[in-house]
Amino acid sequence: MNNKTQKIIRTIIALILVFLLIFPVFILLNSSLQTYEQIRSWPPQWFTNLQWSNFVDIFQGNQNILRPLLNSLYVSTLTMILCVIVGSLASYAVSRFNFKGNKAFLMAVILTQMFSPVILVTPMYTIFRDLNLLNSLNGLVIANTATALPMSIWLLYSFFTQVSKTYEEAAWMDGSSRLQAIKNVVIPISMPGIITAGLFAFITAWGDIVFVQSFITNADLRTMSLALLNFQDLYKTAYELQMAASVVSSIPTVIIFLAIQKYLVRGMSNQGLKG
Repeated sequence: MNNKTQKIIRTIIALILVFLLIFPVFILLNSSLQTYEQIRSWPPQWFTNLQWSNFVDIFQGNQNILRPLLNSLYVSTLTMILCVIVGSLASYAVSRFNFKGNKAFLMAVILTQMFSPVILVTPMYTIFRDLNLLNSLNGLVIANTATALPMSIWLLYSFFTQVSKTYEEAAWMDGSSRLQAIKNVVIPISMPGIITAGLFAFITAWGDIVFVQSFITNADLRTMSLALLNFQDLYKTAYELQMAASVVSSIPTVIIFLAIQKYLVRGMSNQGLKG
């Protein structure tokens, strides 16, 4: 098989993968601008008689998604901040200090990713009940941080280990303290990893449905993942409104990804820093 044939095959495979990724988004956008009857019709209708009113209706009445949207932003943002701060401190300590239990800690971090968040619901419910954190957005922040933090630590650890200690040693020779070296040297170099860990934590909290269904009964404290279920009842699902709400729900994560895309790309090119 010559190089030209291999290139054609790779191109075809890439186009198929792109299609598989984009087509569901295309369906989502199309359905969000249709009526219920159009969505159920066959053959499908593609972007005809656009119903922009769907995006108005989801911000009105009992199905208003504004408060759930703000609740999700609050929970996801705080989860991201906590995971970045705690994860950075923990991963730096593990990558720089050879203390007893170092490897065991990393192994424990990896093992936690083998378990579903569902198994945490019962013990967390008991703890949150005793601490009055049920029906609390802060309780959701704690729960989501507990599930996202291990992966954040592992991601940040992999980046910190790529930063050569000689950079810090040079800063120390210039009179910087360890904290100053971390602030001025390690963090700037590891910024792509920090942003990646933050994005992961944000998306984890944004898409949570297990904890919000288990710990939240107050309608005013619903997040977007739970609000999307509000568009269905026993007899009918308002697909057009559910799709419109899903489009709105995806906007924050898309904006964040586009804003930090250059850092993610830079992170892939910085893996050779260790020397």
